Amino acid sequence: MWRGRMRYEAGMTIVFDVLSKSVLIVFRGKITILPGPFQDKKAAIAAAEEHCRKLGWSPEP
Repeated sequence: MWRGRMRYEAGMTIVFDVLSKSVLIVFRGKITILPGPFQDKKAAIAAAEEHCRKLGWSPEP
């Protein structure tokens, strides 16, 4: 069910690590860690989504 967020591709995962303030991304079978530190979860997810856009992800509303 979609609740106001952008739809991710199958297998696309974004996880914010509150301890290190980094974000882990799984996109098209590749794992990437953006080290940050990000101010909060919202900022980390925005950075992760931008990273995926640069790799070809086109979010659907």
